[in-house]
Amino acid sequence: MNEPNVNYVEGRSCDGCTMCCKLLQIRALDKPRSKWCTHCDIGVGCKIYDERPSECRDFHCGFLINANFGEHWKPTNSKLVIALADDANQLTVFVDPDRPEAWRKEPFYSDIKNWARVAAKNNRRVVVSIGYEVIAVTPDGETSLGQVSDDQMIIERRKRGAGGTGVEQIVVNRSDPILEAMRILKDPEAAKNASPEQLAEAKHMVDSWLAQQDE
Repeated sequence: MNEPNVNYVEGRSCDGCTMCCKLLQIRALDKPRSKWCTHCDIGVGCKIYDERPSECRDFHCGFLINANFGEHWKPTNSKLVIALADDANQLTVFVDPDRPEAWRKEPFYSDIKNWARVAAKNNRRVVVSIGYEVIAVTPDGETSLGQVSDDQMIIERRKRGAGGTGVEQIVVNRSDPILEAMRILKDPEAAKNASPEQLAEAKHMVDSWLAQQDE
């Protein structure tokens, strides 16, 4: 249960719901995804609420903060938790592994596909997480990305093929220097503050990395 420091949709609250305490990872407590937190009073709330880690304090269930997610998305009923990335580039649907096909049922599946279509137009992504197994959902279909930990992230690249231009999802460690090189090239402020040598090095790194992905 979260005490709101953002605006919650009128009429919605965490009362009676503790699904995030099961489906999300909490590093500070060594709690993996899809396992109940030992500090959770299931269906009631957190037993260490006042001392809960910042990961718990900072998380806000998508159902609570966005009215575009209909009432059927209430986690206690759907067994699904919607999480929005801090940079708004990724929407993740966390699925209770006890009901792994819940996201494929209606009206959830149609919602997810619609979100994927909107996301693709805005260079964003929609993924489904069943434990650490992650599936990228695009307007054209679904791609299994295998195991993706919280120490990794998904990046996308547009790739031309015989059938036209498609999108490829690639899993990268958050500590990988390639991410900083990409940031320097894509972020106007970062590029402005970089020296010519840094820009050249970043371009070389990215070009080499992309070539490796094509091998």
